[in-house]
Amino acid sequence: MNEYVVIAVYVGVSILLAFIGRNRKWGYWGYLWASILFTPLIGLLFLLASDPKKPR
Repeated sequence: MNEYVVIAVYVGVSILLAFIGRNRKWGYWGYLWASILFTPLIGLLFLLASDPKKPR
């Protein structure tokens, strides 16, 4: 049961970071995959280091 909670929190934090980064350079999916593959902490660092999207 405990493993499921850890996985749910991990994925939930990754989704939250992706939602926050949806208007950044990599977009929602980029930050979601970065957070899932590298850990949410590294995803947060990517998010903080990124620039906003350029207007079209």
